[in-house]
Amino acid sequence: MKDVAIVGLGPAGRALASACAARGLSVLAVDPRPGADWTPTYGAWTEELVGLPPGVVRQRIEVPELWARGRHRLPRAYAVLDNPALQAALPLDAVELREARLDDAGVSALSAEARVVVDARGARPDGRRSQDPAPAQTASGIVVAPEDAAPALAGAEGVLMDWSTDWSDDPDSPRGVPSFLYALPLDEDRVLLEETCLAASPAMPVPELRERLHRRLLRRGVRTAAIEDPLARETVWIPMRGRDEPAPPGTLAVGTAGRGGHLVTGYSVAHSLRSARSMANALLADDPPSAADPARPGDLLRRAGLRALLRLDTAGTVALFEAFGTLPAHRQRAVMARDAGAGALGAAMWGMFAAMPAAGRTALVRATLGP
Repeated sequence: MKDVAIVGLGPAGRALASACAARGLSVLAVDPRPGADWTPTYGAWTEELVGLPPGVVRQRIEVPELWARGRHRLPRAYAVLDNPALQAALPLDAVELREARLDDAGVSALSAEARVVVDARGARPDGRRSQDPAPAQTASGIVVAPEDAAPALAGAEGVLMDWSTDWSDDPDSPRGVPSFLYALPLDEDRVLLEETCLAASPAMPVPELRERLHRRLLRRGVRTAAIEDPLARETVWIPMRGRDEPAPPGTLAVGTAGRGGHLVTGYSVAHSLRSARSMANALLADDPPSAADPARPGDLLRRAGLRALLRLDTAGTVALFEAFGTLPAHRQRAVMARDAGAGALGAAMWGMFAAMPAAGRTALVRATLGP
C-alpha cells in the first residue's frame, strides 16, 4: 500500500505529490500525460509564492494597475509564472508515475492501492459539458510584441483589469455582460492582451470575447496586423465553483476538482501551491483530514460576491471595481485572498459598498439579494 495516490498532475496535484514525497510519504501519481508541460498562463501575487525559488517567476510587475472610472495603482507586485521552472521546483523523482486516464470509479478504486486517495483532475475531468450552465470565467487573448501592445497599456507596466467600455459598439451605453482587458508582459519580448469575462452563467462564448478584443484594440491604435496575426493565442475557461459536486467516494478533492478556486476571481494556483505543504503535513497523521478545503464562514460572502458579479450590468460592475481600487492594500488583499477570514473579507466588502455611489449601491443590493 502506498501512503497517497494522487490523480492529476496539474499545479494542485503536482504540488501535493512533491510535498508528500519530500516528507517521506510513498506516493503514486496517475495522469494521462505525467511529463507534459503546463501551457496556461499562470499569475500570482509575489507574496503568495513563499517557499518557491525566485526562478519560478518569469516576469514581475512591480506596480500593476486596475482601471475602472479612474486608474488605480495596486501596491502589490504581481508575477507571471515560468511553468517549466515551476514544475522543476516541484520534483517528482521519488514519486511512482502511472500513465492513465481515470473516471470517478477508477479514482475510487485506488483505495485498494493507497491509504489516502486524492482527486486533482480539475473541474471537468470528463471534458466540457454540453451547454454547461455553471458560472464560468472565459477569456480570449493574443500575444504581441511590446511595441504593438504599447497603445493598449497606455504607459502602464501591466493592467490586471481594465473595465473601460471600448469593447462595445456603443461605449457610452454598453449592453451585454461586462468584460475587461487583462494586459501583462510575459517577458521582455511578449505581452498578453486578453479580453476576459470575470463570471457569467452560462459562460460568455470565446468568439464573442475575441470580437470584443479586436474592437477594443483597434480603437486604441494597435496595429491590425498584430491583432490578426499575433505571436500566439490563448483561450481560458474556468468553472468558478470548481467541479461543484462531491468528490468520488473515499477521496479528497484538491484544486479545482474540489473547492480550491476563488469564487470571485477564479484564481486557484497560488492557493494550491501554498496549501500543498500543509496538506502533506496533515497526511502524515494516521487520521487524514476529511476535506482539503472545508467550508468556512467567509465562503458565504464569496458566494454572495459571485452572485453579484453574475447579475450586475456593466455600469454596476465598473462602479464596484472603482470602489475596489480605492480600498487600502490590506482590504484589497482580503478580497483577493482565497483564505481570508469572514471578518476581514466582510470589512473589505463593506468598504467597497460604502465607496460606491447611491445608484451603484442600489444595483449591488438588488444583484446580491434579489430574486
